[in-house]
Amino acid sequence: MNLIDRFLQVVALNPAAPACIFNSQVISREMFHQLTCKIAIELHARGVAPGEVLGISMNHSPAHLATILALARLGAVSLPVDPNITEGAKKRLMDRYGAQRLVCQKGDLTPKDVTSIALEIGSIDSQSKLNLRFIAYWPDSKTPARIGLTSGTTGNPSAILYTHEYWLDRIDAFMSFDRFNQQSRSMPSDLHLTLGSLSAFGALFAGGVVVFHRLGDLQSFVTGINLHGVTHVVMPPIRIKKLVSQLPHEGIAFPKIEFLRIVGGGLNQHLVELATRKISPNIYLPYGTSEMGAISVATPEMLHSHPDCTGRLRPGFELQAVDPDGHVLAAGEPGELRARSPMMPQGYYLDEERTAQRFRDGWFMTRDFGFITSDGMVKIEGRVDDKINLGGLKFYPELVEGVLNEHPEVKESAVFLMDDQAQSKILVAVVVPNHKPPLTLKLVDYCQQKKLGNMTPARFVLVRELPRNPMGKIIRSMLPELLKKKPSAQSPSVI
Repeated sequence: MNLIDRFLQVVALNPAAPACIFNSQVISREMFHQLTCKIAIELHARGVAPGEVLGISMNHSPAHLATILALARLGAVSLPVDPNITEGAKKRLMDRYGAQRLVCQKGDLTPKDVTSIALEIGSIDSQSKLNLRFIAYWPDSKTPARIGLTSGTTGNPSAILYTHEYWLDRIDAFMSFDRFNQQSRSMPSDLHLTLGSLSAFGALFAGGVVVFHRLGDLQSFVTGINLHGVTHVVMPPIRIKKLVSQLPHEGIAFPKIEFLRIVGGGLNQHLVELATRKISPNIYLPYGTSEMGAISVATPEMLHSHPDCTGRLRPGFELQAVDPDGHVLAAGEPGELRARSPMMPQGYYLDEERTAQRFRDGWFMTRDFGFITSDGMVKIEGRVDDKINLGGLKFYPELVEGVLNEHPEVKESAVFLMDDQAQSKILVAVVVPNHKPPLTLKLVDYCQQKKLGNMTPARFVLVRELPRNPMGKIIRSMLPELLKKKPSAQSPSVI
């Protein structure tokens, strides 16, 4: 069984059933099949052959999803290349994984020194009778098909090479986790992200519908959910406050949502209550990694009583907290978390050094710091790499950020260490207020009220937004740059 076999099974079950909704146009399974055939035939005519690695840099649309399928049909390997990164970053990513050509849509901007294949999609002819068996070659279950990138929050993303078999295993796991069925309507995140593509294929292969919206457009997001009865939504925690601010009336704004998956960070009691009261009570918070998928999940019931947890382990997964020497710690003792499962990858693609660091003795070292309670609850305290050492006082930035984010005038925050003029380390908090400065309640006073003590930042800087990756995670390496972009007079400290 390969990805294309599974897709054709879904089409054959009911060709007239909807597969996608895009710009309020309903695209049936057969129409989507014809779109995939059209793209595959064009790519084959352009010389795409088995084993070739090609970048994909396209907008969020059915054509993008069909192009992923078309390349898999030809035995090629697709590499997601985010259109929003710089030309230099695109070129470096393609060079790193051996992609010589970039697939895009006609009119898209592409790097000058990269050969591109510009697809002219046009309209979908519902009367076409194209077939994916237009050439004799047919990929098998072991054929490489996709380079899945990690989130890259601590540096350049690593990659996992997906065969058709492994990709289907990940999709099936996603379908089971999110409980997709023929009535499901999923609004996936960016298809360049592992989570986005798994969510889209999970809905499609379950016989459901993939609903596309304009990425980054909150109104398109809101309208799409209600207009098309979306049942499955992926959302980072930061979007909860922003979305709720656009919902003026009391009550549940999205009663059709059956599965609100929160990704890109943890929750707290305030966010859980806010989302439950205004967005949907069906909140699920998984803990996982790009490499392993969802390892544990907190259900709505768990979040109600333990809003700071990430739930219990999913079937087939093992998780341990270990000390720096690799010794397994007892329940409740925090340490670095390591995970394993029968379907886990064996290492990173083309990166032996990082593979040796992260894949050890049959375990994957997550680089997350946390513990498992005596009753099996997983709790995450922070990233091992982000731990702050302030004059011997060691703590994770999430501890301070959690306090700051409860301030009534704060939208979000991030803290980090920097050198002051005396070359000593000071704690700095970068804060996004929810209204124009000044703040009524000074942040330093608030921290003292909350008894942060020596963890109170020495400097507070107000900014318009924090640097985040497409998954909504803070890119901590970029925080010091926020202080350099503006003269200090325009970056007011609140002391």
